[in-house]
Order: sequence, then C-alpha cells, then structure tokens
Amino acid sequence: MDVISAITYISNIFNFIYGFLIYRILSHFAKRRTGRFWQVLVYISCTVCSGMVIFPNDFFNITLDLIWLIFLMLIAFQGSIWQRLAAVAVLYPLIISQNFFVMDMMGTLGSWFGWPLAMDIFCTIADPCLHLIIWYAIYRFFIKHLAQTRQLFDDKIWILLTAICLASLVSITTCIYFTPRETYKMWPAAFACFTTNLGCVALAEYFIISVRQNMERKNLMLQKSYYEELEQNQTAIRKIRHDMNNHLTVIQSLLCSGNHDEAEQYMKGIATQLQVHSRVFCKNSIINAVLNSKYNLAAEHQIDCFFHIEMDKLIGIDAISLCCLFSNTLDNAIEASLKIPDIQERHISVKARITDNGYFTYEITNTKRNRITEQDGRLRSDKEDIAAHGLGLSNVREMVEKYNGTLDISYTEASFTVTVLIRNA
Repeated sequence: MDVISAITYISNIFNFIYGFLIYRILSHFAKRRTGRFWQVLVYISCTVCSGMVIFPNDFFNITLDLIWLIFLMLIAFQGSIWQRLAAVAVLYPLIISQNFFVMDMMGTLGSWFGWPLAMDIFCTIADPCLHLIIWYAIYRFFIKHLAQTRQLFDDKIWILLTAICLASLVSITTCIYFTPRETYKMWPAAFACFTTNLGCVALAEYFIISVRQNMERKNLMLQKSYYEELEQNQTAIRKIRHDMNNHLTVIQSLLCSGNHDEAEQYMKGIATQLQVHSRVFCKNSIINAVLNSKYNLAAEHQIDCFFHIEMDKLIGIDAISLCCLFSNTLDNAIEASLKIPDIQERHISVKARITDNGYFTYEITNTKRNRITEQDGRLRSDKEDIAAHGLGLSNVREMVEKYNGTLDISYTEASFTVTVLIRNA
C-alpha cells in the first residue's frame, strides 16, 4: 500500500466520523423512528451524503443528494412534515456548499502547483480534516440548542425557517449547475450560502433563548404572585390569632348573658374570616397560583365556581402553556359571567385531568347572556374593543396546535364550553 492509498483509507475513516456528527444533528432536528434498522439507515445515509463529491456542473450528484435526504427525512423521522423539510433546507446547502468549496479549493491549489507528491499528500489529508473541523464546530455550537426546537417551534416557525433556507438552497444548486470555467468565482457564493444557513440556525438559537427567557420571566411573575398571596393569607391568620383571646372573651360573655343567637352569629363571622383564600387545586404551585387568582376574582364578583382538577401525574405540557390555557379561558368565562344581571345565574365549571391512557383533558363551561357571532373563522362577542375579539381563544388555539391536540368550542344561548384534548407526551 503506497502513501496516498494509506492516507485515502484514513480519510474514509474521517468521513464516518463527520457522518456521525450529521447523524446526531439530524436526530436533534426531528425524532428518529425507533429500531436498529432506522438507526443504521440514517447513519449510513448521513455518511454517504456528507461524503458526496460535488463537481462543477454536477447535476446528477446534487439532485441525487437532495432527493435522498428528503426521502430519508420523510421515512426515517417522525413529527411535522415542515419540521423534517426544515432539516433538509438547513443541512443540505451546508453539505453541498462545503463539499464543493473544499474539493474545488484543493483541486485549484493542486493545479497551481502542478500536483507534486507533497501537494497530493497535503490535499488528501487536508480535505477530510477540513470537513471534520467544520462539522465538529457546527455540532458543538448548535447541538445543545437544536434539541429544544421540537418543543418550542410550531409549524409556522418551521415553515418560515424552511422558506429562508430555501433561498440559499436554490442559489447554491443553481450556481453549481452553471459553474463557469473559472470555478473559483463560485467560492464566494458557496461561502455565502454556508454562512446564511449557519446564520439561520444561529437566529433560531437566539429565538429559542428569547422564548425561554420570556417563559422564565412569566414563571417568576406567577411564583411571585403565588407567594404574595400566601403572605397575605399568613398575615390575615396572624391578625386573627392575635385577636383570638378577645374573640373568645366576647363569645363567653354572650353565652353567659344568654344571647346564644348573637354568639352564633359572632362565631360565623370569625369562621368566615378564618377561611383561607389560597386553596390547593393541584400540586403544581404555578398552576395552583393561577387557579387561586381566578377563583378569588370570581368569588369577589359573586360567581359560583366549581373546580375539579386531577393533575397529580407528571404531564408533558410546560407550565406556561397550561397557564395560557387556564388563564385565558377563565378570564373569558369571568368576563361573560359578569354580563349576567342575576347573580344567581353566574356559574363557571372547570374540569381537568390526566386520563389513564395518557391524555390531558380540559373542559370549562360558563353561563352567558351575551351574543356570539363568527366572522372569518374567529368568534366575536359584544366587546367594545374590536381588536380584542377572540384573542384569548386564539392564544389557546395556538397552544393546543403546539402540542398537536384538539380544541372544540360549543355554545348555546345560555352557556359556552371549551374542550381541549392533548396527548400527554
């Protein structure tokens, strides 16, 4: 075995390494189907695609690489089709642009120096090493953030990402199809395509970080509200305890003087004060804070509320999304109930549970008197602010779509019901 053959053999090993890196990146873009067959198929395909030689005016290899990568994402991965197509739109231009650029650059360097043995050895070594460095840098920079895209991105974001990266995909394939004789003139185009797609992934990373920070801020605000409510309850209890001796003295005096009815009324008044405003609806402190806040608000307006919450099991829906569901639907229910003149007719019923077969179910029903119409697929009530029509339900609908659930809205002249069903991940 001569030196060149030995180096070529080693470079093929490098090819398997950065094929594995691409395999890992794809597996974080979308969920791979379970089973050894799919694992081997995806790994071999990534190795072959990443090592595909892209020549100038190479219509066959570029088209074959694209078709196979799309086919691979559709059959070997699960999830939204836009999510899988986005993976192709992001990674395919990265693969062919760097394959074309690195190979053509090495070929140009070799031609300039007349291909002496030293240059031949250098290019044979540099080609796989350069690929490995590039893919390792991409892997290390983005891999910790790509895993979160499946939870935080909906179809709209995937479509937007696909549309942006589609421009660089069309540009690089067109440039390679019609590469001029001076191939080095295509290097800026390949580099621009490469950096554009990296920029898109970096933008997605920034978007994820922003979303997470916003969720954390909302989480902290809800926790703050929860603990402030606890503090208010504890302060009220301390005041009552401080006055307890006085209360007992008054009750004793009333009983001794034979004023039993007054003593009974006095004790009822104390019992009312002792009622703790913070109730335990579920074990999740954040959701419990939201439910307490809305329950107390409804109680202040004399709205009869029935909450039946069974969410003791672990749930795959994040707390912020659940808060969006509970708060928006309860706000709408309270607002509708306040428009009923007769206090005795104000009722809200909330039921939420995790079923044994792994579903999260939610149903809220409220009485109403206001008229509801539908226009352009959006519910409209009698709110004075036209822009506010249906915004709460729109937020709920987006939350349900995010988890691939179902939303059902039904209403009569006297009631309004929202039902949500989501598969618990």
